[in-house]
Amino acid sequence: MISDPLTLEGKIALFGRAAVFKGLAPDAQKRLAELAVTKRYARNDIVFQPEDPCDAFVLVTDGLIRVSRYSALGKRLTYLLAGPGEPINLVGPFTGAPRANIAEAATDTVTVSIDRKDFIAFAFSHPQLIINIIDILGQAVDSSNSRILDMLEKKVVQRLKRVLHTLTKKFGPVLNFTAVEIAELAGTTTESSLRVLGDLRQDGVIGKSRGQIKILRPEALIDPESEELWI
Repeated sequence: MISDPLTLEGKIALFGRAAVFKGLAPDAQKRLAELAVTKRYARNDIVFQPEDPCDAFVLVTDGLIRVSRYSALGKRLTYLLAGPGEPINLVGPFTGAPRANIAEAATDTVTVSIDRKDFIAFAFSHPQLIINIIDILGQAVDSSNSRILDMLEKKVVQRLKRVLHTLTKKFGPVLNFTAVEIAELAGTTTESSLRVLGDLRQDGVIGKSRGQIKILRPEALIDPESEELWI
């Protein structure tokens, strides 16, 4: 991890775009920007890992951070892919409890972080921020419940399509993800992911090359019974 200065104006613009800070006055965004410290991570760097203390609120400025949890057998479940303007931890800054998940830079990534004590003081003096956090956490819980139900009730192809549809809405038609990563998001095996992706490619729904999936027919991924996931 390497420090990488970001201008005050750049930080203010970032907070102005971030959904977690919507509704905050410009002077409040400036106060936050003055507290924020910029950090840079190379691809595959660990941002935090299980049992690390949560001593700061972290927001992605550029790049992509994967937040996951590993099972006792080493299986990884990815539940959040945080891009520019998205936070990677919302509960920890309030509780200070050791982290349960691992966060890794999926690409070269820049973040801004705000010391936990400063963030808590700011949050309690700006109730709109707490409302925004509760709203985001509510979406995360609803999505987690949907993913559990999907694993109980839906076929692998339905789950994979839902993941691809969500990623397309979030990142656009060119997805820089492998079959392994798609499998982790859908809660299935790599073999099943490869099989379904192969079928979708055969049907002309996607194009696939090493480490990249191009969505050719996004309408074919839509399931009228399923909403987008929160990823």
